[in-house]
Amino acid sequence: MNQPPKLKIYLAGGFNSGWQMQARHELINFEIFDPSSHAIQDPKAYTEWDLNAIEQSDIVLANMEHTNPGGYSLALEVGFAKALSKRIILVDQVVDAQIKKYFEMVRQCSDVVVTNLPAALSLLNSY
Repeated sequence: MNQPPKLKIYLAGGFNSGWQMQARHELINFEIFDPSSHAIQDPKAYTEWDLNAIEQSDIVLANMEHTNPGGYSLALEVGFAKALSKRIILVDQVVDAQIKKYFEMVRQCSDVVVTNLPAALSLLNSY
């Protein structure tokens, strides 16, 4: 029998903590688009790659870590995904009150909001 196609997940979020490696390791039943792995340096080229990957994805896993200084790229990726009617799972770890205030629009665009990465990965693995 033919296997159903794997759902495709785009990983949006900062590159400093290496959270994408954990996501790739745990989301084995999905096709993963991970912008931290493409090593493209040119802003025009990596923006094109990222937006194309979001278009191809079924789900965007957006991880807003508390160490992310503002989440500007993540906000763009979530907004683009919302415009394309993609399912958006947001890991909201924002603790700074000022950032939290201005990050509300991203929360409202998300289908599911959780407070930690393990909860998001568990949810995805239940699909």
